[in-house]
Amino acid sequence: MHGAWKSVLKPMLIISNWWRRLFPDQIVKPVEPVECPTTFERAISETGYGKFNYLLLLAVLPAGWASVYSSTSISYVLPSAECDLKLTMFDKGLLNSMSFAGMICTAFVWGFLADTVGRKKIMFYGYLCTAILSFASCFSRAAWLLILFKFLAGVIISGPYAALMSYLAEIHSEHLRSRVFMWLGVVFSLANISIPCLAWLIIPGKWSWNFFNGWLEINSWRFFLAVCSIPEFTACVAVSFFPESPRFLLAKKRPEEALEVFKKIYSINTGRHPDTYPVKCLEEEEYFTSSAEDGLVKSLKGSWKQIQPLFQSPNLLKLILIASIQFGGTVGSNSLRLWMPQLFSMIETYTAAHPTPVSGRTATICEMLDSSKYINNVSPSNNTVPACTESIVNSTVYINSIVIALTGVIGYSVATSLITLVGKRKLMVFCFAAGGSCCGILYWAEDSNGILGISSVFVALSSIGGATVTIVIVDSFPTCLRTMAVSVTMMMGRVGAVVGNILFPVLFGLGCLGPFIMIGLACLTCAVLTLLLPRKEKPALLEP
Repeated sequence: MHGAWKSVLKPMLIISNWWRRLFPDQIVKPVEPVECPTTFERAISETGYGKFNYLLLLAVLPAGWASVYSSTSISYVLPSAECDLKLTMFDKGLLNSMSFAGMICTAFVWGFLADTVGRKKIMFYGYLCTAILSFASCFSRAAWLLILFKFLAGVIISGPYAALMSYLAEIHSEHLRSRVFMWLGVVFSLANISIPCLAWLIIPGKWSWNFFNGWLEINSWRFFLAVCSIPEFTACVAVSFFPESPRFLLAKKRPEEALEVFKKIYSINTGRHPDTYPVKCLEEEEYFTSSAEDGLVKSLKGSWKQIQPLFQSPNLLKLILIASIQFGGTVGSNSLRLWMPQLFSMIETYTAAHPTPVSGRTATICEMLDSSKYINNVSPSNNTVPACTESIVNSTVYINSIVIALTGVIGYSVATSLITLVGKRKLMVFCFAAGGSCCGILYWAEDSNGILGISSVFVALSSIGGATVTIVIVDSFPTCLRTMAVSVTMMMGRVGAVVGNILFPVLFGLGCLGPFIMIGLACLTCAVLTLLLPRKEKPALLEP
């Protein structure tokens, strides 16, 4: 029995020691009472880093997965649902982009609400409503209905995602913030790994359940959509156990409540009594707000007064530049990433139809795709309606998707250390420039393993570059404008996702080269724009 416990505890000790090396500041040393009033950065640093932060990262897992599942799960359904819902290539582009289109419509609304009513409420109710809509989407019997559900889910998920970004920034001290956001990227990558695994487990099953005398049929791909709503329900429950952001409470002139939150975090992290927290009073932060009781006109005026500084110098120029980078980066990463399951399915369809090389040479990726995209346009001899032939969706399609996601995890893990060594700007320039180069090389790829390798590196680099943009936003704007800035920038990113996913099938219909040019140029443009980002001034060191 002793040996069994030892075998269990040994890996736990290894993980614990590794985590302590990664976050060396988690041990809180005794300090003298801090001089009043205390700034937020000093107050949050006095809470230390420990159990509360670990529990928060654990809660972020389903929350991050919910955001990824909401926008990505549909891409694994398209090859299997194309005959059931009579999907065209343009329909598939709409389905890939509808979640992002919904996010665009409410970007300003959610940003204002999160900065007005709080981060926690937006996350709780947002994840709950998204879960309900995601579950309902599995009952869609027509393409337009599935498109509508994905649009509405996108409308809702925009709020909790933006609130989550601000919450993580406001619950960690500045020197840990970059690493936490990089680990959030790891969470997203783990979600991207779990989706193809889940799809591989469920979708290939040739089973179905009929309800209401055959009016409703629940088959494997519908069941997959239902299962994808589980992280959203779980995130709703997880965030309910955490307090409101203390920085939001400070900005809303509620310092007593913010101090209680700091004490709670301090007590959980250190195991000491909350009254031993060295900070006794907090410095309020300037914030523009309005009350809903003042009436619609006054509320709108107050809302504009709240966000007006965001569209004035010097914030406006930074906002335009960062939003442009987010737009281009999302055109690159999300277009190819969301279409990869469909493209892999088309490659497998071509390979099955041509087991031996044509004309004694290996086909390029464009020759495979150009050949496969016409498979459903062949009409039977006695009917003018094209016959629907499902693309081949085998284990290779899902394994390739898993490999791409694993590459992202490795990339984020490396970037977590590099970002503190080389800086955000240099990391972004490298990721976008190298990603654009990979996209150009992919056009001439012939070997299937080479296609997979290049695609994996591209998706990882472009995703890391896009994730780093969020850190730049947090560092560039004050608390009272941060969530709104995140919402505006994310909105531009989602516009890029919509534009990219709609243009992809259009350009693909004209020729295979078009999508690769679009994605490659978008990434290279982002690399150039990153060089124009203003450098952040280093803050003065805090006095002990």
